[in-house]
Amino acid sequence: MKKLIAFALVLAALLSCVSGCGTTEDNQENSFVFTEENYPKMGGSLANLPLGEAVTATVLGIDREKASSMIVFEGSTTDNYEALVDGTFDIILAYEMGDDAIAYANEKGVELEMTAIGADALVFICSLENTVEDLSDEQIKEIYKGNITSWDELGGDNHPIIAYQRNKDSGSQTLFDKLINLGDQLMEAPKDHQVGSMLGLLEAVADYDNSKDALGYTVYYYLTNMEGGKLDTSKLLSVNGVAPTNETIASGEYPYVNDFYVVIRKDAAEDSPERVLYNWIISEQGKELARRENYVVK
Repeated sequence: MKKLIAFALVLAALLSCVSGCGTTEDNQENSFVFTEENYPKMGGSLANLPLGEAVTATVLGIDREKASSMIVFEGSTTDNYEALVDGTFDIILAYEMGDDAIAYANEKGVELEMTAIGADALVFICSLENTVEDLSDEQIKEIYKGNITSWDELGGDNHPIIAYQRNKDSGSQTLFDKLINLGDQLMEAPKDHQVGSMLGLLEAVADYDNSKDALGYTVYYYLTNMEGGKLDTSKLLSVNGVAPTNETIASGEYPYVNDFYVVIRKDAAEDSPERVLYNWIISEQGKELARRENYVVK
């Protein structure tokens, strides 16, 4: 009961800040009030869906189910940036822009404004039946160059490594390309080893035939907070002896950490709903809400 009361008090405090979440140049509060009619069109990366729901529910004072129906967190990360550029979305919560998204924005002559609001990690997963527990940064690179091909080279069984990859325009593939940084040394994955969704990759590693030999990667928050049931049959691998956790992501001790962002068009007016919402999300009240959704907050 005490926890419920405490949560209700925090939620009330957050709600009390929403009507004044924008600020003028002299730092005076605006009296902006969000309604379902003026609420910005929001989209973003799938792993940011819980945050999008929480923000929408809090700002509008509605339940999570209704909030979820008002926002669109699907498609690739590149798709979401392109939708923001085109005006389909007013604001997105998303992972790093890939090269295709950057090129699209440049082609359309649209500048984006973005602020890092939290950190997540690229994590590697294998079957729970696999005896390997840890990979080094160098071993991961050699696997995805195609130079290490069997689990016994890593202390496991004499079975071939089935190394899955994501599609090029996905957020997790953008993170892989940035953090693992293999460039043109990345091996070309067979067509059936390229997976078009994060859930599809988790299922390939956890559920399908030969899953004992599979290796894949995803983002930490999505796996542990949104698809935790997959950890009944698969497991997170530590890297360089460091397991991915909220604590090691926050400290940077885990090696593959990267930010996620709230993003609007740079030309959004100061009194526009998307600008006001953007300012609130990056405020202390917005950050507290993200913490309550178990994100690692900047």
